[in-house]
Amino acid sequence: MLRRPLFIAVVLVPNILALVYFGLIATPVYTSTATLIVLNPKQNGPSLSSLLSGASGDSSEQGGYILREYFRSWDAFRRVEKSMKLADNFSLADPVSRFGGVATMFRTSDLALWRYFQKQVDVDIEQKSGIVTVNVNAYDPGYANGLARQLLAQAIAHMDAMNAQQQGDVVRSAAQRKQAIEAALQRDLAALAQFRNQTGTYDPKQLYQSNLELMNSLALKAAELKSQRDAIARATPNNPQADNLDTATQSVRGDLASTARSFPEMARSSSRYEKLLVSRDTNITLLGQANQALQQAQASAEQNRYYLNVISNPSEPRTPEKPYRLAWIAGTLLASLLLWALLR
Repeated sequence: MLRRPLFIAVVLVPNILALVYFGLIATPVYTSTATLIVLNPKQNGPSLSSLLSGASGDSSEQGGYILREYFRSWDAFRRVEKSMKLADNFSLADPVSRFGGVATMFRTSDLALWRYFQKQVDVDIEQKSGIVTVNVNAYDPGYANGLARQLLAQAIAHMDAMNAQQQGDVVRSAAQRKQAIEAALQRDLAALAQFRNQTGTYDPKQLYQSNLELMNSLALKAAELKSQRDAIARATPNNPQADNLDTATQSVRGDLASTARSFPEMARSSSRYEKLLVSRDTNITLLGQANQALQQAQASAEQNRYYLNVISNPSEPRTPEKPYRLAWIAGTLLASLLLWALLR
């Protein structure tokens, strides 16, 4: 049976290669593990259904996915590429699994290094609790721990930057709007003060109303005097009192005409004053709305803030976790025997 070509090709050769590679050549892989959770306590708390199912009631799972995408991102890769000398350290493995070897189809570009880096960083998210487990693989235990720590520090900085950007974009716009309205309100108040200083009148509307009442009073007075004068003139045509009443009537009519001449200027002044008041009152209303909008923006920014809490810091393993030598050898043997049984 050992001399049959099919058995040699399907069973003997693959198992010899598996024994040689996994038994003698394969480089040990060390895994540094850290656990953390991303919280957003300002968002809605757990619902009854989530509590009964054991699912997390906050945004831990969502924050975990954000964290996973960051660990796999080009930005995270570029931040550690040179400082951690990824290419040099990932090239320390055997020809099959190392960077620049069979695992990358012998490619050594930055894109190939990024893809290789993504395979060495595994992020697992527990659906119910939202706890994130980060596993960083490397060919040296100290290097695996150092890379995991640097990635974790950058993740915390990234979350802080996201929070700052969220708060900056939303709150800054609302604050600028409030400042613009405050400046406009100050201009309105200054214009009102200047108007009152120039006219010597605090409220032209009150003066206008006062003069209107005065005109009505003078008109009634003039009519009353004229009525008295006419009555006396009819009763006693040569009575001197009629001349006195006539003089008084002319005086009242003069005051009435003088008051009436001031009305056009008072109307223009009152119109200007009304415009200033409307502008001031409008900006006061807008300022109240802007204050409310700013408070809502601050609350929204706080609601969208994520907090990264480290449950356990990256470990520094003493023994390698991979490759699973016995599992690969046994799996190769089983697969080759099954294939041989089907083909013979």
